[in-house]
Parts: sequence; C-alpha cells; structure tokens
Amino acid sequence: MSTVAVRNPQNLHQPRPPAGRRVAPRRRLAVPVNVTVLRSGVPDAVPGRTIEVGESGVGAVLAAELFPGELVGVEFRLPESGFVLAKARVCYQDRLRCGLQFLAIPADQREMLGAWALERPERNSQVVATAKSESAARAQRTEAPLPKWLSDTPSVKTPPNQASSSKAKISARYLRRKIVMVLAASIIVVGAVGWWRWEQGWQELESRLPGRSVEVTRPTVAVPQEVMLRLLVHKVEPRGAMKATGVAVLAAVIGRDGSVISLRPVSGSDVLTRAAMDALQWWKFEPYRQNGQPVDVETRLAIEFR
Repeated sequence: MSTVAVRNPQNLHQPRPPAGRRVAPRRRLAVPVNVTVLRSGVPDAVPGRTIEVGESGVGAVLAAELFPGELVGVEFRLPESGFVLAKARVCYQDRLRCGLQFLAIPADQREMLGAWALERPERNSQVVATAKSESAARAQRTEAPLPKWLSDTPSVKTPPNQASSSKAKISARYLRRKIVMVLAASIIVVGAVGWWRWEQGWQELESRLPGRSVEVTRPTVAVPQEVMLRLLVHKVEPRGAMKATGVAVLAAVIGRDGSVISLRPVSGSDVLTRAAMDALQWWKFEPYRQNGQPVDVETRLAIEFR
C-alpha cells in the first residue's frame, strides 16, 4: 500500500488566503452565530454575531481570536428561513472580526442562502406595510363594541357617567387579560420550536466531531487509495503528533459530495491515529462517479509521520 508522506508541521503557518472579489452577493444580517474550532482534537465553541451573510460565506464578530486558514463549524439561523450548519475556512481575522468561507454545505442550505441574499429591498417595504395594516386592524378591534355578556348592565339604575366609566374599566381589563394570554402562548410556542431546532442542529454538528462515529446506511464502492488521492482537492496537514514517527492507517467513507463522513482507525498508535483523524475529517475530494453518477466510496488512507 502506498503512503502519503506528511512532515510534522509544528512551526508552519498557514498563509492568509489572498483577498479577491466575492463570488456571490452578501446581505447584512445580525443574528447569533456559533463557531466550533477543533484544536488538537478538542472542540472549542466560540459565540458571536453575524455581520453579513451570502451563499459563499459569512462575516461575523466573534468572542475569540481565530487564525486565517483554520477550519471551523458554523451554525446560525436565517430569519423566516431556517438553520444553516456548514464547514468553513477562516479567510481573514482583524480585531475579532473575521470572514468565513463555506467549504462543505448541503445543497438545500446553499440554495436557501443564495435566494435569501438576492431578495430585493422591496420586500422590506411590504413587511412594513403588512405591519401597519395589522396595527390598524388591531386598533379597530380595540375600538369594537364590548361582547354582550360584558355590555349587560344590572337592572339597578346608575348615573350615565358612572355607567360609562364602569364599561371602560371592564373593557380595559378584558383586553389586557387577552393580550397577556396571547403573548404567553406565543412565547411558549416559539421557545419550544427554537429549542427543538437547536437540539437537531447541535446533534448533527456533534456527529461530525472527532471520535463520533457516523453510521452510513447507503451502499459504498471500494476504491484504492491511489485513485482517491488523485481526486483530492482540499487537504489539511495533521497536527498534534509532536515528534512521533510512524504510519497511521484509517478506514474512510467518502460521501457523494466528496466530504469525509466516516473515519475508523485500522493501525497505528493512538497519538498518530488521533492526529490523522483530526486532519482527514476536513479533507475534500471530487465526487467519485460510477456509470456517470456520484457514489459513496470506502477506502483506506495511510498517513506517514516522520
């Protein structure tokens, strides 16, 4: 079995990607964002807030410093659309403000980002007009006459001024109670939906971290290492092995989109296999095709440390 020679990169720096024009439009957006950084096999969650979002990446202000070239996991929610969960690369970092370029993102989420970024400004005016019409309708409902059971008065005659004052107090109390009940129900529903979506997204993100096995139920095609290395388009050098030498062999499953979806140690010390898994999970390949269709691939990758 041929091997891939990797020198121990303890003192190497990954260069900052060259600046260039964006390949897709971006749109300003300020929502919470969670960034997961994997360093020496230990996940580190960094909270922050987005600045602008587009189909190809996101700009954000984070609570910790990242380094150009680092690979991270990104999670945030588009208003009125849904959650975005993707792998990304740090393109630049300047005073806690950084730019992240998407590397691996589901096709449906990429289409959702592209459609959202291209929405015309007229949509905002439509939202404002809708809000104004709802406010007018709410005001009309407030001025509507009281229900019959509230408007009924006792048979005892009361002065006109006192009767109108009593009706106004009952109306105000009824409206306040109704508004409080509606707001409480809305908060409960929104909180439950948000919690469920957060749990679903976090479970998917955790499944991609080192040490998490991913079950692959689709049939795979066995392909030699030499063939898959010719399809390699993005490579991350192993780190954290210190001065250890040897060979780590991993059994890998490559998805139809070219991303690594499963890794399992075959041979090698724990230190070497851990460093190799931390790096290989971020590798990216061109899809392997069989009869013109992309398929899942099962292969073995040997990483040599020297």
